[in-house]
Amino acid sequence: MALPVFARLYGCDEQDFAGIPAQMTAAWIVRDDGQNALGAVGLRPSPAHGAEVMGGAFPGAGQHEVVLALLDAALTAQPRLYAYAEAHLLPEETLRAAGWHPVGASTRMTGPVPALSPSVPDGFRVVPLSEVGNLEDRLAAQQTYADRIGHTLVTADALQPDVGGTDDTLGRLAYDASGVPAGVCRASLQGEQLALGTPGVCPDARGTGLRRALLLSVCEAGRAAGATRLVLEAWGDTEAERQEDEALGLMVEAWTPIYGAAHP
Repeated sequence: MALPVFARLYGCDEQDFAGIPAQMTAAWIVRDDGQNALGAVGLRPSPAHGAEVMGGAFPGAGQHEVVLALLDAALTAQPRLYAYAEAHLLPEETLRAAGWHPVGASTRMTGPVPALSPSVPDGFRVVPLSEVGNLEDRLAAQQTYADRIGHTLVTADALQPDVGGTDDTLGRLAYDASGVPAGVCRASLQGEQLALGTPGVCPDARGTGLRRALLLSVCEAGRAAGATRLVLEAWGDTEAERQEDEALGLMVEAWTPIYGAAHP
C-alpha cells in the first residue's frame, strides 16, 4: 500500500518506483481522519550509515508536524539515519527542529567536458568497464565508496552491463597493482551531454589522483563519442573533491544538503 504514496511523493509513476520498496526494511504512512495519505517514509539500509530515510510529507499547512512524526517513528526502528533535505518533502527547518544536522550534500555540477588527458597514478590501471565481465570485480568496484554517506547497498541489478541507460564503453574501472578493483565511474551519453556519477575510489587510494584520473578517462571517452557538455552527479563527496571538480571548469548547479541523526 505504500508504493502509490511514495510514487506521488516523488512525482513519478508507480512502475518507475516499483523496485525501491523491496530495498526498504520498514515504512510508515501518516493519514488524516479521512484516510488520505499526508506523507510516508521508508528506510533503505546504508553500508556504513545505518539507513537512508526516503519519502517525506506532502506540502501543506501540517507538513512540519507530519515530518516530525515520521522521523520519530523511523528513529525507533533505526537509531542511525540520514536524509536528503529536499525542500518539498523534508524541509531543512523541520530536520533542524528535530535535532538533525548537516553531514554532507548531494550536488549536480555542469560545464564543458574537460579536455585534459588523464594521468593514472603509479600502481593503478584504468580499463573500460565494457571489458570487465566479472561481476565480483564490478561489485568490489561499486563497494569502494560504500563508506561515504549517501550510498546504499549495491543490488545485483546495479552490476549489470549498461544498467539504467549507462554505457560501459564510456565507464571506467580501476585496478590496483595486485589486481584488486580500486575505483569505478559509470557514465551515459545523450546527444552531446555526458552524464556521470561521482567516481568511487577505495579509501586507501584517495588522495592519490585516482579519482581525477577516472573522471578524466571517462571524459576522454566521452569527447571521442561527441560529448561537449558534462553533468556530474555527486553525493557524499568532500569539499576538497568539489574544489577539484571546480578546477576542471565545473560549476554547482544544484545543491541538496544531507542531514543526519543519531538516537540519543
